[in-house]
Amino acid sequence: MKLPEGLRGLVGIAAGLAALSLALLPVATQDATAQVDAPALWRVDGPKGRVFLFGSFHLLPADVKWRTPAVESALKEAEVVVFETDLASTQDPQVSRALIAKYGLLPPGQTLRSVLSTSTHAELERTATDLGVPPPSLEPLRPWLAALTLGVQLIVSQGFDPNNGVEQQVLSWAKANGKSLGVLETNETQLRVFAELTREQETSLLTVSLQQVREMPKMLEEMLTAYRKGDLATLERTLNVGLEEFPTLRKRLLKDRHDKWLPQIEKMIASGRTHMIVVGAAHLVGPDSIIAMLRARGVKVEGP
Repeated sequence: MKLPEGLRGLVGIAAGLAALSLALLPVATQDATAQVDAPALWRVDGPKGRVFLFGSFHLLPADVKWRTPAVESALKEAEVVVFETDLASTQDPQVSRALIAKYGLLPPGQTLRSVLSTSTHAELERTATDLGVPPPSLEPLRPWLAALTLGVQLIVSQGFDPNNGVEQQVLSWAKANGKSLGVLETNETQLRVFAELTREQETSLLTVSLQQVREMPKMLEEMLTAYRKGDLATLERTLNVGLEEFPTLRKRLLKDRHDKWLPQIEKMIASGRTHMIVVGAAHLVGPDSIIAMLRARGVKVEGP
């Protein structure tokens, strides 16, 4: 959960990191009274229980009313609320630091200045300065994590609150209401999506991400508007801008993870209990989505 998808994927994880600190602005800032939000919700009925699937934004401005009557009803019915990763553990500073040290730092003796081209490093410093991030603080980071850090900072600077994302709100509600909690993968597994990129791949990702930063506010506005309307075609298009340049990363971010999630979701459908699965919206739209994969297996999924 998870932007130009090169960055959206980063921010999807970023909320996981922001939630690990691991996407999106006083965008369009339509009058909240004029905006009727209707984000998409899906349902699969099992032999006894059922599974609801709901797409999230990991960071949100305050005026988004994603908790529609249908979502509220699904949450109340659910016995188990399932997230991509263990959000509670990502809030532990020791856990976060250990994962960053293991996967996000360059080897001793290396810095971004030493591994990036002169032009890319200069653009990195300009972008970081514009966003209020001290360039020296990025130097020890691997290129993928530097890109993620700048992407999240841009989003936060635009008015999105990492404490106001769907997952954080649902987690607090679920704990307060005695719901059981589940996860689809570990935080370490999620980070390895990026950490196992080659140096060339992650450097290319940073380069393209820096190029896309200037265009991001407009794209985020369009993405959030589509989410609020339940406009899946526009949501898919905006969520995937940029990833076509990185087919390896797209596969790692989406299909490979979905292949691992699907058997777990099928067990939930058959379990006789009611589950509410909350994952980044990108995982529920498009041909590689969980929804499409379930339907391809003959599972009847109610919803758009």
